[in-house]
Amino acid sequence: MFHTVGYKGHYIHLACRDGVETIQTQIIYPDGAFALHRCNTYAGAQRAITRHVRSAPAGAND
Repeated sequence: MFHTVGYKGHYIHLACRDGVETIQTQIIYPDGAFALHRCNTYAGAQRAITRHVRSAPAGAND
């Protein structure tokens, strides 16, 4: 099973394969590049995206 959730202009990917759950954030940069980061919980993924959005310069997430 695989599910993607949009959150504050970025994405959280949830996957469950053979009983093992993985959660990753996909941070998208203005130049089109992106970075995947593994998280332990869904709430942790939300916090990681929120930290990124708050630390980015104004207008960088448009």
